[in-house]
Amino acid sequence: MKQLLYIFTIVTITNTAYGDDGQGWPSVCPHIISRTRWGARPAHAVDYAIIPIQNVVIHHTVTRDCNTEEECAELLKEIQNFHLDILEFHDIGYNFLIGGDGNVYEGAGWHKVGAHTRGYNSRSIGISFTGNFSDKLPNRKMLKALKKFLACAVELGELDGKYKLFGARQVSATASPGTRFYNELKNNWPHFTLDP
Repeated sequence: MKQLLYIFTIVTITNTAYGDDGQGWPSVCPHIISRTRWGARPAHAVDYAIIPIQNVVIHHTVTRDCNTEEECAELLKEIQNFHLDILEFHDIGYNFLIGGDGNVYEGAGWHKVGAHTRGYNSRSIGISFTGNFSDKLPNRKMLKALKKFLACAVELGELDGKYKLFGARQVSATASPGTRFYNELKNNWPHFTLDP
């Protein structure tokens, strides 16, 4: 009961303090496009995670790129439809997605259990980059958005300051987040761990 009360309190404080589409977010935060703004369908069910989260799992969508908010919104709708209608998830599987336009898009969202990495969903934030990064890196705007998002998550108390960052391929049978991007994370990103 204490845990449920704690989670409810955090949800209430977060939703009250920081408005839709990032208005009022701390300056360390990137621009976050809300579910409402990109046209998300309602989740079929919601499970809450206990924060602060200890892990960040990085994915790529293995789809076409999107480079404007309009293109990214359409792509996210397609991904959510696939997750809901074909895979029968409760919602879009990723907690957040980063578009080629450099915006962060709210997926399942803060302190929600996603459906992105079996065995890690309740104890991680799943972040997916739109596109395929097997042979190329995400653009500079996308990488900057990830950096700001991680600092933002720590600032908000959603993510533990000593979090572990890793690619989905390290804990599941997938190539995500793509070989080129995975090597970038492994060689150059703080908090990256080889032992999730």
